[in-house]
Amino acid sequence: MQPPLPPLQPPPPKQLLYWQKALLWQSLGFLTVVVLTWSDALFDLAHVLLGFQNRAMDLNRTVITTVVLLLLWMFSGYKVYRVVSRLSYLENFLRVCAWCRKIQYNNRWLSLEAHFAEKIGGAVSHGICPECAEKTRRAVLEKG
Repeated sequence: MQPPLPPLQPPPPKQLLYWQKALLWQSLGFLTVVVLTWSDALFDLAHVLLGFQNRAMDLNRTVITTVVLLLLWMFSGYKVYRVVSRLSYLENFLRVCAWCRKIQYNNRWLSLEAHFAEKIGGAVSHGICPECAEKTRRAVLEKG
């Protein structure tokens, strides 16, 4: 006799991902690094806080460092925007049972007709509803 199949795991909850929030936090991080860079150049923080040897102010180096930081921020900001936008797009897909064509909407499995009567849906993907999963499990167990 075969051991029973493990129970189905529910899908992870949808996350509200907005690229604006991600970019805001990333921008705050880069702004902090730029402020610390300029503070170190103007006030010699390494000397004041850590007791290192006093350094002469080098504004050219600080400007170049700031430009590199801004270029890195723009590149990584673009990448964050693309990734978070893609994740948000994929989370808006509808899950459709590949066996009976029911649609999962608000943690309920509805027929196509009931779903479109409630709300006009977005993009469509596939899933399996609990009833079809159980039927399939029984069929697998009967064959095995």
